[in-house]
Amino acid sequence: MEIKQLEIFACVARNLSFSKAAEELFISQPSVSAQISALEKALGTQLFARNTKEVSLTKTGLVFLAYAQKILSLRDQAVQGLKGEDRGASGTIDIVSSTIPAQHLLPEIIASFQKQWPNIVFRLEQADSQRAVQRMSSFRYDFGMVGTAPDASRFVCYPVFDDELVLAVPKGVRQRSESIRENFSEFMLRTPFVMREAGSGTRKEIETLLAKIGVDTASLRVPAYFSDAHSILLAVSCGMGASLVSKVAAKMYVDAGLIEAVEMGDPLFRRQIYLIHNKEVWLPPVQQAFADHARQFFMP
Repeated sequence: MEIKQLEIFACVARNLSFSKAAEELFISQPSVSAQISALEKALGTQLFARNTKEVSLTKTGLVFLAYAQKILSLRDQAVQGLKGEDRGASGTIDIVSSTIPAQHLLPEIIASFQKQWPNIVFRLEQADSQRAVQRMSSFRYDFGMVGTAPDASRFVCYPVFDDELVLAVPKGVRQRSESIRENFSEFMLRTPFVMREAGSGTRKEIETLLAKIGVDTASLRVPAYFSDAHSILLAVSCGMGASLVSKVAAKMYVDAGLIEAVEMGDPLFRRQIYLIHNKEVWLPPVQQAFADHARQFFMP
């Protein structure tokens, strides 16, 4: 078993494609296949299930991936320790993120990080919080960024942003903000409420806080469900109803004069955005540098 084989194995596992791995590594697809076959022979087990349409990790392959990533990470740490911090290092960082951080937080964090590490390429995939956590379990991503804390026994969670849910209402709503805050439960029950889709971290936070203040979500008048905050904010601006949304997402619509945002002034409406990674994986130096950068980026 050679380090080069582990690199190729990790690349195929990340892309779930022999051809994409070959393109990324600048070698031929037959070479990738030959190296994976040699590795499987040396280990005495099948790492990938292959057919004409797709490639997937076997159960053994998924277990071995965690070990392979640890070995590659230790190799990187050893090299980095001898060379010192090398800001010219190249590589990729793969992130799966829920909607709010993908659209409003990560672009700013990544742009700032690349000023220090210009040769690091990011690949960002967007999903709701539930699916983002599920996809992290495949070990195909270095990090996830989500609006709800996942299982702490499986993931390391770094709080990176203190978010706030605000009540987005159509421009020119007659009821004053103070009155809405004082009679929030009543307002929610008589006003159409535009809701996020199931699986969204924001949806989960909304359901939790409404339950705490005695509002049954089954009693809400929901005219539509949307899969992202921008669609919800556009629906609110069109007069479809009100909605609870991230303050950072609402800011653009408020600044454009399309909606009004009522800040509730209650700790129940605050939440953390988390950067997460698998506990089984040791972070290589560049990935650790990004985790540290993300944790400190929004700190006062």
